[in-house]
Amino acid sequence: MYRWEVNSALLLAALLLAGCQDGAEQQELQLGQRVWEGTCRVCHLNGLGGAPAKGNRKAWAARIDQGLEVLVEHALHGFSGEQGSMPARGGNPALGDAEVRAAVKYMVSQSR
Repeated sequence: MYRWEVNSALLLAALLLAGCQDGAEQQELQLGQRVWEGTCRVCHLNGLGGAPAKGNRKAWAARIDQGLEVLVEHALHGFSGEQGSMPARGGNPALGDAEVRAAVKYMVSQSR
């Protein structure tokens, strides 16, 4: 195999892997949107109880700065702060960890 064929094969493999990662990320965001619509929307549409409204960059900025893992931890186990409280799993104990993570990632993606 010629050098350019090897490089082309590596490039193609890298592009395919990137496409798979993008597809998985899109699927996770779609799951997050469904969870948001079914559970999170109640508080995160208009900021009920101090919840940062989805899309409100100012309200989300300091939270996003804490990092995704902190936000997911708060969403999974609940959190009380100066601006309000977050019930564990958004008050929906039927949500799995992956669903909660996806919802957080979705809200962050909509609020940057």
